[in-house]
Amino acid sequence: MLEDLNTKWAGKGEIAYEAVMDSTNIRAKEMARNGAPHGSLAVCDHQIAGRGRMTRRWETPAGEALTQTLLLRPKLPLEQAQLCTFAAALAAAKAIEEVCPEVKPGIKWPNDVVIGSKKCTGILCEMVLDGSGYAVAAGVGININQKAFEGELADKATSLFMETGRAIDRWQVLRAYLRHMEQAVDALEENGFEGIGQEYFSRSVTLGSRVRVVGTAEEFTGKAKAVDETGALIVTDETGTDRRVLSGDVSVRGLMGYVD
Repeated sequence: MLEDLNTKWAGKGEIAYEAVMDSTNIRAKEMARNGAPHGSLAVCDHQIAGRGRMTRRWETPAGEALTQTLLLRPKLPLEQAQLCTFAAALAAAKAIEEVCPEVKPGIKWPNDVVIGSKKCTGILCEMVLDGSGYAVAAGVGININQKAFEGELADKATSLFMETGRAIDRWQVLRAYLRHMEQAVDALEENGFEGIGQEYFSRSVTLGSRVRVVGTAEEFTGKAKAVDETGALIVTDETGTDRRVLSGDVSVRGLMGYVD
């Protein structure tokens, strides 16, 4: 699975692998509480209780998706921990591009990787606080070899197999992801968001597009203008006012065929 892994720390800590796991995030958080080091990994063939943002279910059929969580103990101030989500999205997009060069993945702010108008990767980063500081369970699920999706996912999701017409080695994608994630986290630690900003922006399908921001208290539309150094999305609303979006859902009108 991790043979020939050319990393310094990513995937080099404790490794928890099981054919069936409730959730790789749950397992990684348990590992963090038990003192597992930076770079530890939880991975499975079939996740039965996975979830994404806003408690949405993340469907991962047995042997068809890559479901894994990398445990991070980043050298970042606590207020910058959310930047790990951006690092994970960038690393996933670069890994997909490396293994499937015919595919051009994009990033929908803040944490989805898409191909065309369909989602292929979901990311959920969760924080764990302990006596030594904090850890981040960076969970990433990538649709690899699914041949089709049913129900409401039929028009919203895609897989690498569906995009390329060929079977993809899930472990090759994992090894590529771990290498790119190590590079991205190291860059964050050295330079903050600026360390990955240009690469993230170059893959963004959100910036420059009209978006709808759906939060718990309000909803508005506008044009996505920028992402600031904290990872917040700057949206110019219909009155011309720049608004800083920290949380809530963003759907890209005219590009995305789903609301996530």
